[in-house]
Amino acid sequence: MFWQTQTSYEFGPFRMDARERRLLRNGEVVPLTPKVFDILLVLIQNSGHILTKDEVMKLVWPDTAVEEGNIARNISTLRNALAERPRESKYIETVPWRGYRFVANVKKVTEVPARQSVSSIAVLPFVNVAGAPSLEYLADGIAETLINNLSQLAQLKVMSRNSAFRYKGREADVSIVARELNVESVLMGRVTERDDLLSVSVELVDARDDSHLWGAQYIRQPSDIFTLQETIAQEITEKLRVKLTGEQRHLLTRRHTENAEAYQLYLKGCYYFNKLTVDGMKKGIEHHKQAIERDPHFALAYAGLADCYNYFAQPVEAKQALSKALELDETLGEAHASLGFLKFVYDWDFAGAESEFKQALELRPNYAEAHHWSAIYFANVGRHEEASIEAKRAVQLDPLSLLMNMTPALASYLARDYDAAVEQLQKIIDMEPNFPAAHSVLGNVYLQQGLFEQAMVEYQKVLELSKGVVPVEMSMKAIIAHAYAKWRKRSKAIKLLHELTAEISDSDKLLGLSNVLQHSIAEIYAALGQVDEAFEWLNKAYDAHDMQMVSLKVNPTLDGLRNDARFADLVRRVGLPQ
Repeated sequence: MFWQTQTSYEFGPFRMDARERRLLRNGEVVPLTPKVFDILLVLIQNSGHILTKDEVMKLVWPDTAVEEGNIARNISTLRNALAERPRESKYIETVPWRGYRFVANVKKVTEVPARQSVSSIAVLPFVNVAGAPSLEYLADGIAETLINNLSQLAQLKVMSRNSAFRYKGREADVSIVARELNVESVLMGRVTERDDLLSVSVELVDARDDSHLWGAQYIRQPSDIFTLQETIAQEITEKLRVKLTGEQRHLLTRRHTENAEAYQLYLKGCYYFNKLTVDGMKKGIEHHKQAIERDPHFALAYAGLADCYNYFAQPVEAKQALSKALELDETLGEAHASLGFLKFVYDWDFAGAESEFKQALELRPNYAEAHHWSAIYFANVGRHEEASIEAKRAVQLDPLSLLMNMTPALASYLARDYDAAVEQLQKIIDMEPNFPAAHSVLGNVYLQQGLFEQAMVEYQKVLELSKGVVPVEMSMKAIIAHAYAKWRKRSKAIKLLHELTAEISDSDKLLGLSNVLQHSIAEIYAALGQVDEAFEWLNKAYDAHDMQMVSLKVNPTLDGLRNDARFADLVRRVGLPQ
């Protein structure tokens, strides 16, 4: 049949894909009935030539008797679809007594053989070509917004910002990036400024064969950044041959604010937040608040503000900001994930936390942090199979993140699968030998395996890496005291225990660590076999609402207390699911 062609046609803002049988206007699908589409294709294939009504009928309805009025009605429908005004012949000319002619200039595009759809992508940080400080936040912001928008598509695996931005400031070899991140495609971009105009160029590469899928350059006013990001996201999904639902198309083009100034302040807030420094967080709070002043209905700015408060361990302020964000836009997956974290760790609202994590993953299936916290939640309530699944997904979406890689290690530790925990922790240490958290947890695993000397080596490594950091040094003193107690080096354990109990009232020295140390002291007493003292300190930790109490059901360090009725009562009071 005539429509089984491998050629596409472009005219004006339109592109007709003959093989896929669809018409696009500026990347948007123009709905056409099958016969209207066939008429357009016939006219285009004979562009510049008059087709009689008989010829049109034979080509479009080859084996069917059709009234002449049918052609006229379909031509009228086609003109409406092409937005031709009455008595205008911008595309289709009616030649009286003869027929019709397609008069617009048509460019024939030979299609390459259909390639397999792409199921994964990494959006690398855009290069700030001139290194202009004033453009750095914008270059990062465009890439991060594309990641966030594409992450809403369940059928496309989108690499997280944390892993993608590991390549910031580095020459990107697509094949290496794709192999390290385990993706099939890579998007790269460059941003510069010319005479107060933004110049943004992008290139999409199929990493499977290093072929160029698409590239474009856009010159825009800074205020047009919304439209620019929407256009790029739509082009990416089209070139990757991702089939979208109507709702997904809406999500790709949805704007969280119409105020360009508020949006740029929000991007600056995100830029400073991602520095993960105290000064960066303070600037992040400042810029997010300014964005909210410009647009009080900007939900994303409230969510960004909450992230900054979470960094400073200010749960009350964070929860207020998240509540406002979700009041304005209940579809923000990131906000649901953050609220789930607060409900889990600070409120001990376990059912509420699980509900928030579930909503977060439904809205943002590619959000690695939501998978991470879901895994930690499931591990702490004893649902280890679900924890393992979520932990693996977190790593798939953010393979270069040390935190995401810690997730399966922690889940395995709490599930008593110590061999798997050791294997994963060794991988993390290979990635970053000086990561204190990995050495600390590895020491805990060795301790449960009875490998006391190896455990002490790991703990000493943590102290070397954290010299002078008082909170870490105090926590490690408690951990080492617990290790000595379990190792049956009772005198050393008691000496450190006495030091800790003497220091616990010194709030200035502890910098807010007294609550954490109460739980740790309970662990030491448990290892020493002093059960009554262990419960005394666990009750103090409960009264102080110590966040470590959420691991009560599964924490291996408390195994010696589980047969005591007081332990079951503690689990009940904390509210952990039975």
